[in-house]
Amino acid sequence: MLINHAIFYNINVPTTMIRKYSLSLIGACSSLFLLSFLISCESITQAKQDRLIARADNHYLYWSDIERELPSFSSEQDSLSKVNFLINEWARQKLIYEKALINLDADKISVLNAMVNDYKTNLFKNAYRELILKSSQDSLYTGTLVNDYYMKNLNSFKLKESIYRIRYIGLPLDNVDQKEIKRRFKSFNREDIDYLDSLSFQFSNYFLLDSVWLKESEIRNRLDFLNERQQNRFIKTPNYYEVKDSLVLYLLSLVEQLDPGNIAPLPYVEQTIKDLVSNKRKIEFLRSFDNDILQDAIKTKKFEKY
Repeated sequence: MLINHAIFYNINVPTTMIRKYSLSLIGACSSLFLLSFLISCESITQAKQDRLIARADNHYLYWSDIERELPSFSSEQDSLSKVNFLINEWARQKLIYEKALINLDADKISVLNAMVNDYKTNLFKNAYRELILKSSQDSLYTGTLVNDYYMKNLNSFKLKESIYRIRYIGLPLDNVDQKEIKRRFKSFNREDIDYLDSLSFQFSNYFLLDSVWLKESEIRNRLDFLNERQQNRFIKTPNYYEVKDSLVLYLLSLVEQLDPGNIAPLPYVEQTIKDLVSNKRKIEFLRSFDNDILQDAIKTKKFEKY
């Protein structure tokens, strides 16, 4: 503007000033051009990434809104049919919603909006509490808490049915290591367990976790290769039982049995106690957490009563 005025009034302007002004003008134009170019490119990219496919009143449906449904389509014809259905269903919902806004009375709309806001608030609140709980999970549970709860409530863990510890192996009748496998299966020390594990690929069936307590129904489900008479005999046979069919020799051991009325061993009820202790701690934690949020808001003046 200063140079234009100078030219109009025929005033001599230094060349350096004209050059500086020209460079500034060129720079400004270049920047404006680059900005316009980037905006155009961004618009083109967005257009490629997402495409408007339908409008219902003031609501717009984009390709990204239905794209997540595509993997479930079995064929092109199926996809065309389902996409059309999704678009029509979306339109129905939006158009009915707009009709509802027009035809429902103000009080009803106010009640519905309040319900929507409450639901939204609860969704966010529960999601946040779940996040905090997950990050604090380790502090909510310790082995000491479980053991203390068990010792203080022993009478609550009396068995109502028998439980058992067992192990078994099924091996081909012609297995060349049969004698050694039998010996190892009966003695079953740490070295024997490692040995049997190393040969497990030869077994048609096996269960060596004899520290796990099982109900009778669970044992019968596992021993489905035995008939009912054989299962009954095994459950009543202390220590060792052996049975074979035309192809397989089964080695079975009833390690321990606890009858109804006995106190359940801790490993058998440990998961139940963990759940009880964890749920109790969660309730206490969330109650404290909610109160801490309120107290913090009061201290920081984010919550005030008038």
